[in-house]
Amino acid sequence: MPENAPYWNPGTTVDATTRGPLVRIEWDATTGGDPAASYQINLTTYSGTVVALVPASVRSCDITGLAASTSYTIVVTARDAQQHWSGPLSGTKGNRTTTITTTSHGGSGSLWCHPTADTDGDGLPDALETDDGTYTSASDAGTDPANPDTDNDGISDGEEVLGRPGLNLIGMGARPTRKDLLIETDWISNATCSIQPTTTKLAPMVTAFADAPVTNPDGSTGINVIVDRGQGGLFTGGTQVPDPDGTLDGRFTGQNVGGSHFAATKAVHFDPIRKDIFHYSIAHSGNGWASTAEMRGDDTYVSGGCGNGNALGYPGHLMHEMGHNLGLSHAGTHEGLPGPSWLCDDPPQDSNCVSKTSINWKPNYVSVMNYMYMTGLDDSCRDNNYAPWTGPMWLDYSTGTRPTIDEAALDELTGICNGVDFDFDDDGIIDTTPYPHDFTADGVITPLADHDDWDHVDRLGLADFVGDD
Repeated sequence: MPENAPYWNPGTTVDATTRGPLVRIEWDATTGGDPAASYQINLTTYSGTVVALVPASVRSCDITGLAASTSYTIVVTARDAQQHWSGPLSGTKGNRTTTITTTSHGGSGSLWCHPTADTDGDGLPDALETDDGTYTSASDAGTDPANPDTDNDGISDGEEVLGRPGLNLIGMGARPTRKDLLIETDWISNATCSIQPTTTKLAPMVTAFADAPVTNPDGSTGINVIVDRGQGGLFTGGTQVPDPDGTLDGRFTGQNVGGSHFAATKAVHFDPIRKDIFHYSIAHSGNGWASTAEMRGDDTYVSGGCGNGNALGYPGHLMHEMGHNLGLSHAGTHEGLPGPSWLCDDPPQDSNCVSKTSINWKPNYVSVMNYMYMTGLDDSCRDNNYAPWTGPMWLDYSTGTRPTIDEAALDELTGICNGVDFDFDDDGIIDTTPYPHDFTADGVITPLADHDDWDHVDRLGLADFVGDD
């Protein structure tokens, strides 16, 4: 081998780090012999399996296609323009070698070493963001290299694909081109009641999000809800947490956790590596404090059952409180109204916001965010107090399609939809003449408009999720 082949002097290295299913390698330039024209990356030895041949201007790349939980020796050799190469050179000149053990994320794509350029700064190299909307693997992510969160769900493409150390989001079912909502839920139980969340209990809420009128970059509709309730495998977060009487002391105040007991419980049982990705919930027995949540935050405290109504009780409460986390109030949001840009439950509040958005019980706002429909919606258009509904019920946020009704002239014959009678004043009589009535009991006679909750969740809710300590 000609002695003018490119080579390294002592002190130069090749380094390797794991990034989910990827291994990033970085190496120093050759320092002796002819100028390097290219570098070759091999496995095991300089003549072993070829990973890639890259130009001399490149001195880092991300390797795909390696098996999970496997030890590899990675070797970098140098070639000059005459194809003289450093591999066979003796001593410390010949090549640069490092050993790395891959993570448990699993192999991803074909064996290759890809450029590390990352235009949108999401942690996923441009070369792997294939921008076709379809996630196949980390080397064919389908994501937009100019958008750090292609599916607008509040989790960056890089974290969805590569995860965090100890957090394999792809393995949990997350995808960077379909919206995901991740929740960890613990539970507390008293001596006579266990409200441990189960797949069956959660199913109505999971179905509601899956059926959401929200379009994803991969062409699908809906939102994928992933709940860690301690079911095993990668899902080891959810657990029963101790409490002497089955209820936690303290409540949330505004945007902050006001209950020190809740905060202390979360500090012990919620892994900080999940911050800004998972919402945290504690299901309780229903004794003492009712359900509550942070507005535009990550914490919910949810009544679990123990006599709180039908099978939609717990999932309805959870979906309601999760709506607060995602920015929905009891009548929609503050979008489009003058005043502060945040939501009505956030200070500061203005009178327009309070009178039109923070109110509750709007009959034409058919959403689990409305106390009228918190534990189930139906398609009867009826006042259940006047004409109880015995048909199927389900959970949903509103799509904003119901017409506005005016408390100054409530028409019980027109009702809230399809001309079905609605007993607004709950006197057991369907009046034939419109009349004024403060249906929402907020002290103001005003028009009541529906609100498109799902549009807000699609555009802002998931992406606007703000983690809290």
